[in-house]
Amino acid sequence: MRLLRSNGDTPLAAASAGKPQSGPAGAAGASHPVPLSETDRLFEAIANYTYDWESWLGHDGQPLWINPAVERMTGYRVAECLAMQDYPLPLVHEEDRALIATVIDRGERGESGNDVAFRIRRKDGKLVWAAVSWQTLFDRAGHSLGFRTSVRDITERKLSEDALRDAHAEAERANRAKSRFLAAASHDLRQPLQAAHLFAAALRIGLHERGDLDLLGSIEDALKAANELLDALLDVSRLDAGVLAPKFREFAVADLLDQVETEFSEAAREKRLALRVLLSSATIHTDPTLLGRILRNLVSNALRYTERGKVLVGCRRAGDRLAIEVLDTGIGIAPDKIERIFEEFYQIGNPERDRTRGLGLGLAIVAGVAKLLDHPIEVRSEPGRGSVFRVLVPLAQSLAATAAPAPTRPILPASAAAGALLLAIDDDPDQLKAMNALFGRWGYQVLVADSAPAALAKLTETGRTPSAIIADYRLRDGLTGAGAIGYIREKLGQKVPGLILTGDTEPARLAEASASGFELLHKPIEPHRLQDAIERLLSNR
Repeated sequence: MRLLRSNGDTPLAAASAGKPQSGPAGAAGASHPVPLSETDRLFEAIANYTYDWESWLGHDGQPLWINPAVERMTGYRVAECLAMQDYPLPLVHEEDRALIATVIDRGERGESGNDVAFRIRRKDGKLVWAAVSWQTLFDRAGHSLGFRTSVRDITERKLSEDALRDAHAEAERANRAKSRFLAAASHDLRQPLQAAHLFAAALRIGLHERGDLDLLGSIEDALKAANELLDALLDVSRLDAGVLAPKFREFAVADLLDQVETEFSEAAREKRLALRVLLSSATIHTDPTLLGRILRNLVSNALRYTERGKVLVGCRRAGDRLAIEVLDTGIGIAPDKIERIFEEFYQIGNPERDRTRGLGLGLAIVAGVAKLLDHPIEVRSEPGRGSVFRVLVPLAQSLAATAAPAPTRPILPASAAAGALLLAIDDDPDQLKAMNALFGRWGYQVLVADSAPAALAKLTETGRTPSAIIADYRLRDGLTGAGAIGYIREKLGQKVPGLILTGDTEPARLAEASASGFELLHKPIEPHRLQDAIERLLSNR
C-alpha cells in the first residue's frame, strides 16, 4: 500500500509493526516487507526525521505509523506508543483529553483541522504545550487510508503569549490604579481650592485699596493655575468615563476662532509673541464646545513651547473637511517623538517637570476628544523650526449656518437676588463658610447645612422654602447631592431647582453624577460661573 502525494508520487510504503492493525498494515522504523524505491526511501527518511511528531491513524483511530520525533516531545519511544490503548490520549494532559478525543473523532469522519492547542504530559511528568493539525490520507485510487496528525511544540509561543497577556493585564491594573489615585487626589485638592476661590471672590467685593487688590489678583492667578491643572485631570477622567457626549450642530467657525483669539491674546502679549488668528467664512458640523477644547489645548501648547516668533491659527479646505491649523515657531518635535507626545504626562524639553509648562496632559486630551469626534489630527514638525498641528473637521452640508448667539448672562430683576433663599448643602465646613459669605455678598439670603436632614430641620424651623438648592455631590453616610435634593423636594412637596457641585474625577462617579439630571459644575468653580449657574436656576423657576 502506498500513500498518494498531490503530485502522484508515493512517499511512504506501509509495513507491519509487530502489532495487529485493522486496515492497512502499520509501519514504524525500518521494517519494509514491500520493496521501496530510492524515492520512497527518501520520503521515508523525511517522514521519520521530520522535527514535528507525525502519526498515521486508521479509520478506527488506531496508530499505523509514528515517527521518532514522538520520543523527543513525549519521552515515550515509538514502540511504547504503538502498544498504547487509546493512543495518543495517554500522552495528553487529563484536562485536554476530551479535546483531543474530539480531534480523533473528526479525523475518523474524514474532517481536517489546524492548530488546536493542547498540553502533553511527558513521561517524566513535565508539561509541554503543543498544537495539532490533521488531514485525511488517500491512496492512488482516491480511497481513504485514515488520517495523519502533525504535532508541533508551541511551548515557547505559549510562554510568550502568557507573558504578553500578563504584561497587558498588569498595565491595565496600573492604569486603573492611576485613575483611582488621580480621582481621589483631585477630589481632595478641589475641596480646599473651591473654598479659596469663594473666599477670594467674597473678599474682592469689600476691597478698594490698589495694593490690596493687586495682592488679591496674585492669589487669584495662583488659584487659576491650580484650576487649569486640575481641569486637565478632570478632562482625562471624563474621557475615561465616557461621559463626554458630543452635541453636533452647524455653526460658523469664525465664532470659535474669535473666542480663541480673545482668550489667548493677553498670554501672547506677555511672552512678546505675535498671535494671529485668520478668520474663515466656512461653516462646520461638530460639537463647538469639544472642538473648542481641542483648539484651546493646541494654542496653549503652542504658546507654552514658543519663545520667539509667532503662533498662527488658520483654516483651509481639504475636500469635504475644513483643516484648522495651529502653527508655531517653537522648539519643534523630533520625528521619533511625534507619536509619544499624545501620551498622558509625556512632555518634551521639560525634564525638571516645570509646572508652568503644564502636566503633559493637553495633547492626550486633544487625541481623546478628536477620537471622540472622529476628527483626524495631523502633525508636521521640525526640531528648532516649529510645528503645525492640523485638525480635520467636517464642513456643514448647507452653504451657511446661522451663527449661534453668544451666551448671555440671565438678567434678573434687581430684587430677585434679595428675595431668593439659597440652600447650600456640603459636609465640608470650609465650603459652607465660603458659600455663606459669598452668596450673602451677592445679595442672596442663605441657609447652610452639612446634611439633607439638617437642611430640612433648618427649613422647618424657619418655615421657608428655598428658591434653589446647591449641593455637593459626595456627602456623608453614602448620600449624594442628587439624593439630598430629591429628599428635600419630597419632604417639601415642591420641585425646587437644584445644582450639583463635585470635586470627583473618578470615572464611575462622574458617570453617575452626570446621569442625575441636575446641572453639574466641577470644582474648583470660578465664582462668576457659579453665579451664572445660580441665576439660570432662578430665572427658570
